[in-house]
Amino acid sequence: MGVLADVYGMLSMCSKCGICQTACKTYKVDGAETKVTRGRIQLIKAVAEGKLEPDENYEDAIMSCLLCGECAVACPSRVKGNELVLAARRDFKLRKGIHPFVKSFALKTLANPKKLERAFKLFGGMGKNVLRRIDGVDYFRGVDIKGMNVAKVPFLEQVPEKITVQNPKHKVAFYVGCFLNYSLDQTAQSVVKVLTKNDCEVVIPKGQVCCGLPQYVYGDFETAKVNARKTIDSFLAKDVDTIVVACATCVAMLKEDYPKLFADEPNYLPKAQQFSAKVLEFSQFVAKIGIDQSKLHNSLPVKVTYHDPCHMVRGIKVTQQPRQLLKSLPKVEYIEMNEASRCCGASGLVQAFYHEMSTDITRQKTQNVKDSGVEIVATSCPACMMRIQGGINMAGQNQKVMHVADLLAKAYEG
Repeated sequence: MGVLADVYGMLSMCSKCGICQTACKTYKVDGAETKVTRGRIQLIKAVAEGKLEPDENYEDAIMSCLLCGECAVACPSRVKGNELVLAARRDFKLRKGIHPFVKSFALKTLANPKKLERAFKLFGGMGKNVLRRIDGVDYFRGVDIKGMNVAKVPFLEQVPEKITVQNPKHKVAFYVGCFLNYSLDQTAQSVVKVLTKNDCEVVIPKGQVCCGLPQYVYGDFETAKVNARKTIDSFLAKDVDTIVVACATCVAMLKEDYPKLFADEPNYLPKAQQFSAKVLEFSQFVAKIGIDQSKLHNSLPVKVTYHDPCHMVRGIKVTQQPRQLLKSLPKVEYIEMNEASRCCGASGLVQAFYHEMSTDITRQKTQNVKDSGVEIVATSCPACMMRIQGGINMAGQNQKVMHVADLLAKAYEG
């Protein structure tokens, strides 16, 4: 059974009760048994037992999963369907490779900083100019491509490796991540501003690479390990107490998945564990050290809600800290929206290859935003920001999606 042998016990725990149907967003859109956790588990089990050859239909079943983890929360037998799908994808990669070519090319591009920078520059320059001249092409597979920001200069080239403050109380390193580096550079600047305003000396190691999660979730552990080692080695070389991450996806990979990734390497595993123990999500860290309320003075009177990224609420289980920070802002009225932890439909490359399904899932999230009556949706994930803002724009709504760090940074202005 190969890779699937390690999870066969969990595969057998599924009682086929169907409670996962109430949680699975892909099932609610598609209605097919192969698009719900119960059905996916039975297919994976059949492959593990040699009763089913992994074909295109099987690939479709395991690749369409959002990996949101909502099924694992709902399951009375505590079956972690998202982890079983990850194992199935790893097994499929070892058997068949990564299909199709476009997906393979995208994953290779994401893993290589030079290729990724060229891709962003191409998109931000010629690509967007071409799109502006094509009537009706505002969105591509549910993504607001015209509205997507591209940094003129990557964030890592805008800042020195160390940003000092007088009498620092904390020494932290900032893992930037691809989106904040190449697209949301102003959000990265906001992170640094909030940290320095709270007496943190900030180290920003140069040569940072993708965390490896895109490759990891499609079973390409080899490429993910290359990037993970670069990240671990470069950050552990710095004299810092905490590694701050402002991307929900990245922080889950760095904190939760790195030790899993190196579980088969006993010589390197302790290093991965040492690294992961230092990792904290941005709002988690800021709430921990506490903010000086006397420095907050310039917030606008707005109604704000919060969207829980899947990797935050069901990954590292950080939910209260971002809300705590938002509620601390002067003049901000916090309103909890319905289904705040509902997946927004982004889920990496799933939104590109299953765009109709993702768009339907996003539509419900944007409706919940509208119903909440807020002006701003705060969140902690760049991918969620892009997905939800695109959904809001497509729906003709006028709410703005912002990172928690951006709202905090604005409160320090003046």
